[in-house]
Formats: sequence, structure tokens, C-alpha cells
Amino acid sequence: MASPGSRTKTTEVWLLPEDERDVGRRIGEVLPRAGWLCSHPGPKGLHQVHLHPSLGEALDCGGCQAFLLLPEGGRGPEGVQVAEGAVAGPALTHSAVLQLLCSRRFRDDEGEAIEAGRLAVRWYEPEVGPERHRLLTDQTRLAWQALRSATRPAPVETPDGRRVSGLRIGSAAYDLVAGTGMALTRGGSQRLRLVAGRIAGGGRGASAAG
Repeated sequence: MASPGSRTKTTEVWLLPEDERDVGRRIGEVLPRAGWLCSHPGPKGLHQVHLHPSLGEALDCGGCQAFLLLPEGGRGPEGVQVAEGAVAGPALTHSAVLQLLCSRRFRDDEGEAIEAGRLAVRWYEPEVGPERHRLLTDQTRLAWQALRSATRPAPVETPDGRRVSGLRIGSAAYDLVAGTGMALTRGGSQRLRLVAGRIAGGGRGASAAG
């Protein structure tokens, strides 16, 4: 259960690297002053954190996830190194961090599968105040509109035929899965099957913020 005052939004999504770049490009179109932090494995402080102008650059630098500072143009944490082209407003602190966690393609005893990543954000309304809450809500809405424009609904079925909705998939990931029958997962061992013939454009992701 979410903490009182917590505003969260999460959508699980299957993306190949080209889909990730497309999502990042579209978010950049609606939030052009936003910067992405790279994320390196290992203990805090082991690696220099950079503020990049694009999601693609942040993923190339850090690996499997990147973080968008909200409101757009907010400065990063203390000690962050600002990469060329990134915008960091000296007077604007960030109040929320939007996570793009990459999908993971893997193989085990049951064959090859793709594990869902996610787009997720959280902030606490009592901490940011009503004006900043409205700004974060508006910018979160724009980010999810960009996600929806770059992906499509991904209705899937469990092995017993139960439908699972509220998930999305990128175009390249869809072509791969629909063409090969590759399984999908949501981070657990259960394999999901894409109901490819029922996919249509548009729709909304899961859980609304605000």
C-alpha cells in the first residue's frame, strides 16, 4: 500500500534498445529541458554520475536504467557531472525522479524470453506543496503520453488463459515476439504469451499519478 500523500505511476513495458531510444526521443520532444541521469552498478560513490541530454546517452553510459529529473530542467544531486548538451537549472531543484528500467532478454531451461522493464515515478505531495505537485502531475502526464505514442497495448495471457492488461510493448519488441513466439515475463518465472492478434494502438498505461 502506498504511503499517505504518495503519488505514483508505473507502467510495465517490453522494449528492445531501439524502442528505448524512441521512448526517450518522444519524451525529449515534450520535455525538451529534461535531463537523464546514468546509473552504474556498485556501491554509491564508486562511479561518477552524469546528467545527460538524452535517454540513449544515459543508457550508453550507465547500462540497464536511467533517471529523468522532474520538473524538467532541475539540477541533479550534489556532485553530478553535467554532460555536454544537458540543461541543469541552477535555481530549480528536482522533486521527483522518473525511472526507465530496461527490459532484459535472457535464456534459461525453458528457452528465450524478455523480462519487462518499466516507466515509474513517485513523489510525496505534502513534501512538494500544491504548486509543485500540479507541475509534476502535468509533466508526468506528458511523459506517459510520449510512452503511449511510442508503444502499443500488450495484452498477454498466462499459461492457464488468464488475460493480463495494462502493459505495453515497443514496435521492435512486438515484431520480434509476434514473429518468433518468444515468451514474456514480468520479473518472475511465469511465462506469458502475447495475444498478438488483439493488439491495437492507443490506450492508457497502468496506475495514474495525482
